[in-house]
Amino acid sequence: MKRYFLEYVSDEIEPCNGTYNHLTGEYDKHLHGGYCGNSLKTMKGYISKIKREKAEYSPRDFRIYDYEAPDEPDGHVGQIYHE
Repeated sequence: MKRYFLEYVSDEIEPCNGTYNHLTGEYDKHLHGGYCGNSLKTMKGYISKIKREKAEYSPRDFRIYDYEAPDEPDGHVGQIYHE
């Protein structure tokens, strides 16, 4: 299992019903995920790649979570990086 995972927001609409956004407690068709890695360097590389390849959808609000970080007060996985 990978240690880190990435979520970000863009203007691109997911073809499925959307992704659950635990920050708002709702399903969000503009929240994207699916990027996992074992180092922050890898995750920041994914951010650069997404910004370059999906520039037309205005990707923003990148958040990296760590499965091994202390949980947030609401019980979800700890966020360790935000851009």
